Amino acid sequence: MTVYVPLIGMLWRTLESYGLDPACIIPENIYRPGAEPGLGDRVPLEIFEGLLTRAVALAGDPAIGLRAAEQLHPSHLGALGHAWMASPSLRTAIMRSHRFHRMLNERLAVRISEPPGFLQIEYQKPGRAGIQAEQLDARLGALLHLCRFNFGADLVPAYVCMRRPEPADPAPWTRFFGTPVQFGAAIDCLAFHTRDADKPLTVSSPQLVIMTEDIMVRYLAGLDRANIADRARAIVLDLLPSGHITEHSVARALHITRRTLRNRLRNEGTSFRRLLTDLRKELARAYLNDRSYSITEISFLLGYSETSSFSRAFRSWFGVSPSEYRRSRQ
Repeated sequence: MTVYVPLIGMLWRTLESYGLDPACIIPENIYRPGAEPGLGDRVPLEIFEGLLTRAVALAGDPAIGLRAAEQLHPSHLGALGHAWMASPSLRTAIMRSHRFHRMLNERLAVRISEPPGFLQIEYQKPGRAGIQAEQLDARLGALLHLCRFNFGADLVPAYVCMRRPEPADPAPWTRFFGTPVQFGAAIDCLAFHTRDADKPLTVSSPQLVIMTEDIMVRYLAGLDRANIADRARAIVLDLLPSGHITEHSVARALHITRRTLRNRLRNEGTSFRRLLTDLRKELARAYLNDRSYSITEISFLLGYSETSSFSRAFRSWFGVSPSEYRRSRQ
């Protein structure tokens, strides 16, 4: 999984806002303002999240995610940022962002829903993995920040929900969002009143939207051709709880044949069986470390129809049963 490198510009500006030198944690071959990134325009997700973790530790500010959101400029999002600014309403901007969000972050999922009177945007991590508190603050904060770019600084969301625990001092969150945040919620989301989402905006530019959408479609097509393993992994994550995971079903979801999937995974040094096994191993350990999941629930989440099948597989991977592993991690 990868992330769009220009997003690191937001992190760079955030560190500068604290009077810190961003060059001390951001390698030169990854990002420098005004320079072509040495590793191309994408960086592995693990590297990006590692930079965020180091920035959080260096700044020592519980509300650094909100500070980061304020540093985001539409140009950090490339063509998507320019299309956002040219959208005729918040709804069209948000829907366009949902359509092309994968060009920014291949791991994070965005879900749009419409409870009566609201337009709700929810962020999810596949596999039910949690989003780090500071990263969640930055994502929801950046969404509101971009909306205020188009709508006006007085825009206030209808409600904001976060799964993260309530901070010791929630005042910075209330000030930023303009409304109290519901911490400890079941989902991570932000919602706008329908009247605000559909209000016509004066920044609209249909010609610019057409140009930028063409750029984004071409970009995603190139990304898809170059990253079949990550796309297959994302589909497997979605299909796992259903228990109906086959090479054929994944190939069909990718709109390619089984032979093409097999060949392209081989070219990337893996196979469907290895991809499925590695993903199950990764998720099994994560779920077992969270005692809110029973072993039976974990079995079904990983696509096993019986707990005994999961237990046998887990023992073959790690040499211990799931129960023994969980006890050892207490």
